[in-house]
Amino acid sequence: MKTAPRHEIVELTLAEVDRVEPLWKAMVAHHREVVAGAWPVRDEEPAWRLRRAEYVDWLSSGEGTMLAALPPGQPEAAPLGYAVLLPNPVGATWELGDRVGEIESLAVAAEARGEGVGTALLDAARERFREQGFEFWSVAVVEANEGAIKLYERAGLGPYYRHLLGRIEP
Repeated sequence: MKTAPRHEIVELTLAEVDRVEPLWKAMVAHHREVVAGAWPVRDEEPAWRLRRAEYVDWLSSGEGTMLAALPPGQPEAAPLGYAVLLPNPVGATWELGDRVGEIESLAVAAEARGEGVGTALLDAARERFREQGFEFWSVAVVEANEGAIKLYERAGLGPYYRHLLGRIEP
């Protein structure tokens, strides 16, 4: 006997950007927790204002796609998670096609973690990228976010570049 899906993946429109605000703010708070003071993290409200403006630009230009995981049959419910997908140029060194599909943002509500929401969003993102003709996809993740790294590795993503950050002392 097949069980009913616990969530469905839908594409959100420009008019629906604000539906993901609580998830974005929770992700910022989660980043603050996982880096444990090692790096400065913006407060949630200014971080959301900046990211919201980017989402609006990406979605209004047609460049970006926003996917959301919703409880089945509840199209107006708060999203359980979301992902924003973008095409990115490829550096001259790498033979990866003309562009790489990038998961710019992926957030899952704390209460929905471990329920397959992140995996379903990644599966939908991979399919969307495949439909758009991408050969490769990527995601950036905070080094200390071990749970997210495991999720991405299960989806077939692996280390490619290591991005290092340091404070410039006066």
